Amino acid sequence: MKAPTGAPDDPNNLPLSYSRLTGDWLLYYAVAKRFEWKVPPQDKADVRHSIMMELADAQNRKGGLPLPEAAMYRIASFEVADYWRKKKRQPDLISLDDENADNDTGLSSVLPDDSALDLDAWVDARTFLLSCPKRLMRIAYKKVNGIALEGRDRQYLSVWRRKEQKQVFMAG
Repeated sequence: MKAPTGAPDDPNNLPLSYSRLTGDWLLYYAVAKRFEWKVPPQDKADVRHSIMMELADAQNRKGGLPLPEAAMYRIASFEVADYWRKKKRQPDLISLDDENADNDTGLSSVLPDDSALDLDAWVDARTFLLSCPKRLMRIAYKKVNGIALEGRDRQYLSVWRRKEQKQVFMAG
């Protein structure tokens, strides 16, 4: 493969311009540039450099002799395949919100809020308290404030607890 005479500047990395490359490195850049479209934009620079380094290592292993064009393309292809192999083995990390979404229907917007009121429980509790006998309310007040219950109050509370307790049936 004939080395290109000049490589255009990389618009993402202007201070690290590839136009300053010469010799084999310019050739490695040209090969890597042909394969970087196969990876997501955020990983293009990493894959480009991986390809260039692997080409340089391959040439060093060969004793500094130039690599055939087909071998360079094959090495670049292996590096892209290796990228996807590693990407496939990474655990999936999901975001609860999609920052790019136009609507506000991300997963976090539909998850229940721990500090929010449980309306069903609130309605049930309010209904219970409205229908609760005043004697039971006085007993509850005593229990909350640490006042000892008399025998009749303990018996009344016990009857109410048994009455309100849900039955649990054992499957045998």
